[in-house]
Amino acid sequence: MICKLLNRFEFKSNKLFAPLLILFFTVAQISAQNVDYSGTSAANFLKIGVGARPMAMGDAAISTVDDATALYWNVGAITRIEKDVSVSISTMDWFVETRNSYVAAVMRFGDFGSVGVDLQFMDYGKIEETTVYDQNGTGRFFSANDFAFGLAYAKQLTDRFSFGVKIKYIRETLANASADAFGIDVGAVFRTSFFNNNLTLAAALSNFGTKMKFDGRDLDVTYTVPGNPSGKQIPASLSTIEWEIPLLFRFGVSNYFVNNDDWSVLASYDIYDSRDYNVRHNLGAEIGYDKIIYFRAGYKFNYDEVTYTLGMGLDFGKFIDTRIVLDYLYLDYGVFGSFNQFTMRIDL
Repeated sequence: MICKLLNRFEFKSNKLFAPLLILFFTVAQISAQNVDYSGTSAANFLKIGVGARPMAMGDAAISTVDDATALYWNVGAITRIEKDVSVSISTMDWFVETRNSYVAAVMRFGDFGSVGVDLQFMDYGKIEETTVYDQNGTGRFFSANDFAFGLAYAKQLTDRFSFGVKIKYIRETLANASADAFGIDVGAVFRTSFFNNNLTLAAALSNFGTKMKFDGRDLDVTYTVPGNPSGKQIPASLSTIEWEIPLLFRFGVSNYFVNNDDWSVLASYDIYDSRDYNVRHNLGAEIGYDKIIYFRAGYKFNYDEVTYTLGMGLDFGKFIDTRIVLDYLYLDYGVFGSFNQFTMRIDL
């Protein structure tokens, strides 16, 4: 149905991208009012980046990503995948022995467009139960995890402009209590005619959706009526409030200053706005040799701890029929130490 709606219009790249940017900036401005919303959103695992290549470039990714991880960064960019099928698998250790994993697949259907599915899973492991009376632990353990499952569609509307939409289901689980929500991501990529057709602009709006509210049998309690001589107890349920999911807006620009069979030099810049904190800025660079080995670096501005990122990639596409790319990320997180991420990309 999305495809039918898009095909009703004749998109002219220069005329369409300008009003689309106005829409993005308007929504971002509404979400960035002079109110401190720190710590007021749920499902914050959605802010954790995925993919070693985009993260090694300092998260300056929405105009450069060209694999299945585009489903996370900018759904409109999945049309830039050259092969008919692309799969990305990524995993990274996170704070306090947690793990963030991501798997995504995109399939191209000719003139119809590209369709993709992705799953982000945050595993908090086993947590020991504590109570008011057993603050050192009861000896019992419970689990906690978050996940988001998305279904996306994108289409290259002209030779320069692509647009995409993703609908996702989000769920957080803590022991026997859970909350869920639905969200929508939209994204666009516009390749300009500047600098030999290498300058690319992109915009993405993520997690525009419903609120989350926890419910479940762990919220059932027994209330003892004070002063009652018989110690009468009344079953009750705790009530929780609704929380927003983290609305994110990104705008990015990138350019290949060199791009030939021997060398490639790519630079990118993203501006990143969220309702939870002030505007952030991301810079990234990638140098490739012989389309086999790539070195990457990035720098993040206006973050509390994280500053620089480093990474590299190996592309085995020249040696085997199936293109396989292995990417690595080193993320320095200041006083919290460092993290490593590995991503495998397979194009068929």
